[in-house]
Amino acid sequence: MSKQKVKCLVAIVNRGKGRLVADICRSRQICFTCGTLALGTAGSELLDYLGIGETDKELLFSFLPACMERDIMNEIAAKINIKKPGHGIMFTIPLSGISTLFQQKVLFRGAEKEEYMEQAERKYELVVAVVDHGFQDQVMVAAKAADATGGTVFHARSLHDEDASSFLGIRLQGEKDVVMILSGIDAYTRIMQAVNTACGLKTEAKGLIFSLPVDHFIGI
Repeated sequence: MSKQKVKCLVAIVNRGKGRLVADICRSRQICFTCGTLALGTAGSELLDYLGIGETDKELLFSFLPACMERDIMNEIAAKINIKKPGHGIMFTIPLSGISTLFQQKVLFRGAEKEEYMEQAERKYELVVAVVDHGFQDQVMVAAKAADATGGTVFHARSLHDEDASSFLGIRLQGEKDVVMILSGIDAYTRIMQAVNTACGLKTEAKGLIFSLPVDHFIGI
C-alpha cells in the first residue's frame, strides 16, 4: 500500500484572486478546488479607525498529494504575493479519512512520487467557531483578547429540518457565521477557551467551537 497521503489545501485570498489559485491547481492536474466568498477581519488600528479593517476575501479548498503541497503553495505564494501582509494565507490540513476512489483520483498525478514525508512538529492550529448570525464580532473580540491576530468569516445555514434542529436541547437551526482563526500552537487553547466563554453553546451565540491541525503554512 502506498504511504502517500492526501491533504486539504485551504487558501484565503483577496477577492478576485481565487480564479488564479484554481488555475494554478488545475495546471498541476489538481482539479478538486471549490470556493466561497468570505470576510477577513485582520486589520491595523488605522484601518479599523477608517472603518475598512474588514476586507473581502475568497476561501478556497483543494485536495492534493502531500508530496506536492510545498511546490504548489510556493507557486501560488509567488504569483499572488501572499507573503505580503494583507494578501492572504494558505495552510494544509491532514485528513483523518477519505474514500478509496477519491484518494485514487487525487493521487493519480503524483503517484510516481512515493517518498514518505515524515510529520514535522506541528506549529499551527485552525480554531473554528460556528455561531448564530450576527455574533462574528463577539467571536473576534474574545479571540483578539486572547492574542489572535485576525480571522476569516463566511456565512452558512443550518440544513437540519425542524425535527433535528437541536443539539443537547439547544436550537442550531438558522443563519450561521463561521469564523476561522489560524493560531500558533502555543495560543490556540487560550483562544478556544476565550471564544467558548464568550460565544459557546451556553451563550446567546450558540457557538460550536473546535480546532483542526495545520501542517504547512504560508502568509501573514
